[in-house]
Amino acid sequence: MKCVWFVLLVQVMSAVGSHRSLTGKGSIEIYLSSKNAKTRAEIPYRMCLPKVPDYVNATAKPSNPSLPDKFNVTILEIKRGTFVAEFELIEQTTEWDTMRITVDWSSYTFNGMVYQNLIIWFPDDADRKYINGHTSSKNCIDNGGRLVDIVDKAMYDVVYNYCRDTVVFGSDDFVRIWLGSSYNTTTDIVTQSNGKPGYHGDWYPDFPTRVSETSTRLFLFVIPPSSTSKYHGLLNYPPTLKSAVVQLCSTNLM
Repeated sequence: MKCVWFVLLVQVMSAVGSHRSLTGKGSIEIYLSSKNAKTRAEIPYRMCLPKVPDYVNATAKPSNPSLPDKFNVTILEIKRGTFVAEFELIEQTTEWDTMRITVDWSSYTFNGMVYQNLIIWFPDDADRKYINGHTSSKNCIDNGGRLVDIVDKAMYDVVYNYCRDTVVFGSDDFVRIWLGSSYNTTTDIVTQSNGKPGYHGDWYPDFPTRVSETSTRLFLFVIPPSSTSKYHGLLNYPPTLKSAVVQLCSTNLM
């Protein structure tokens, strides 16, 4: 395997607000070759990071736009000054000659979790705020994100388990969390904040309710890991309703 650093193209680093992700991103050209479909390389950030990032995302493509080659990139190790990645040339099982490729990367430092292309986090997992859905949404926007939309059963399980295992319950028997999705009491349809279909399942007993046409915003009702109660899951409430909630936000990976 050969690996030669060529030229650094772009670097950006931002850290705004105490609860937002510390995000660095850059683009670098390197020369790679391999005796099979896969090879590894250590990529430098070429910037000063205050700590080892919690997560790095990277993509790669030939620097020559006329070349049709495509790569899968897998992050193997994250360090403070570099990350190690495996580059797989798609539809190639034999060795490939030296190629100049562009690696675009983003790094994140946060107290949260990554699910697919999302970072999901609690600005404060112990804080309770007596707010309505509109204020909860604004709080996430002010923290550089948005309320969480649950897409399907798989995502519901990940988000619910993350909340259950992360929230500081203290003496509380449950916590409530405003979500970004809406519920149509006429059509019985859940819609994400981006207009796409949302998850319609794992409802709190006797929900969704269609008694009031104003009950259009989704809530997540979470109980502690030690509880065996059946009373947990999704609810639909009026977005103007004030309730003691824990703030949960999300933002897209770059």
